[in-house]
Amino acid sequence: MIKYIDIKNHPYPNRRFYTTLNQPYLTNTGKGGDSLIKIIHDNKHVKAGIDKDTQKMGDPNTYYSDSFIENPTNYNEIKEDIFLFFDDAGLNYAHFFFDLFGKCIYFDYLRKKNPNLKLGIAKEYWEDEGRSNFIKQWLNLYYGDLDVIIFETHQSYLLNKIILPNCFYWFPEGYGHNIIVEKIKEIANKVKKIPVSTNGCYISRQDTIKKGWYHKRDLVNEIELIDRIKTELEYDIIELMDYDIIGKIQIFKSYKNIIQQNSASNINLLFSGEQNNHIILTNPRMGPWLNSKLEQFAPQIGTNLLTIDNVGEYLTEELDPNQEDKGNYPWKLTNIDGLMDILQQINNVSIW
Repeated sequence: MIKYIDIKNHPYPNRRFYTTLNQPYLTNTGKGGDSLIKIIHDNKHVKAGIDKDTQKMGDPNTYYSDSFIENPTNYNEIKEDIFLFFDDAGLNYAHFFFDLFGKCIYFDYLRKKNPNLKLGIAKEYWEDEGRSNFIKQWLNLYYGDLDVIIFETHQSYLLNKIILPNCFYWFPEGYGHNIIVEKIKEIANKVKKIPVSTNGCYISRQDTIKKGWYHKRDLVNEIELIDRIKTELEYDIIELMDYDIIGKIQIFKSYKNIIQQNSASNINLLFSGEQNNHIILTNPRMGPWLNSKLEQFAPQIGTNLLTIDNVGEYLTEELDPNQEDKGNYPWKLTNIDGLMDILQQINNVSIW
């Protein structure tokens, strides 16, 4: 059953709906992407609330096809009504705050009518440790002690009823993010600034390399840049993987000047205010599209943004030919001396 929701100021009217199914089977397959969650209803494979392209188009069709599919034979029963909290890109830090957290707007709306509605989430999205632990931390910060139903890996469930929300906003669409940004700002405002002893910090990406998790777009001479920033600016060097979500918010609220290269961590700008200056070193591939979004976010949040372009170059010859992700390349800064001159000017005299 398709039900439409009137969300005030939401610019995509064809997306304002959710699908309700009675007695569906849900399996956490343990696979990646949109294959992680498989739902069978009336012996048909469900795509509503799962397939991203379907959601972006506002396609109200519930099933992939009418082909007959066997129901799981071993399953656990769940009697509660479930709101499925899932997006195939939700484990990505930037996409989480928009593609996945945006669905909380639907959840909040529906809980006003049904206070007993439970959030259902895959185990992979509800972790205390690991690179995706920010999901649980953020949702607990947003809701307090949230009572969730966890779908364990390689387990199947027969549900009383499931609500499959459509996509609210898809990052980095050009518009439609305002409602989500206001929600993020509201939550970040609950966290107080902390004392810092320096005028600024540099957000290092060395933590992603140490932990073996990065998109092959590493800055190959970042160590040299870090050494220069430490000695010439006397800034703190921050590795964000060492901090929980509250720690991240505190960092981006507390330092006056925050330098970082283009990455998903640029989204932390949303935690800042007028007291913060964000200096983004533009990655030659990622920067052109991401910076345009940051330029939209900054005035809405009320923070300061400077993007420094033409500071680096691709190193396409260093791309591993066996690398599956061929959309990203290592890169290097081409003039660290010149960059440091700019950073010194920013440090000595405010340009905002």
